[in-house]
Amino acid sequence: MTNDAKISEVACKLWRDLYEESFRGKSRGRFILSREQLKQALQVERLHQSTIIKLQDEALSLGLIIIDLDDVFPCIETKVVRGYRRPTSEIFDKYFPDYHLDQSENDDDDDFN
Repeated sequence: MTNDAKISEVACKLWRDLYEESFRGKSRGRFILSREQLKQALQVERLHQSTIIKLQDEALSLGLIIIDLDDVFPCIETKVVRGYRRPTSEIFDKYFPDYHLDQSENDDDDDFN
């Protein structure tokens, strides 16, 4: 299992170094890592889900989003994602009609039944 110091170090390098590195025609910005590259960065033979989650949390605290797509890991700045377009309430409600929970129910539960 990877220790917290290593996870912190990798998150910092991804955000402060690799994100700012010029490659593939871009001066800086988003990139994608293979599973093998992430294992190499973390210096592990097997990539555990708990390690990925810790790395995601640490990177997010720095301003970098790491998305787990199983075989690849896109990395993008939170500032960029926050600028994505948002549907208006009218458009959103068109596809997802307003649903009000009974206040006595537990709001923390996701009930898809």
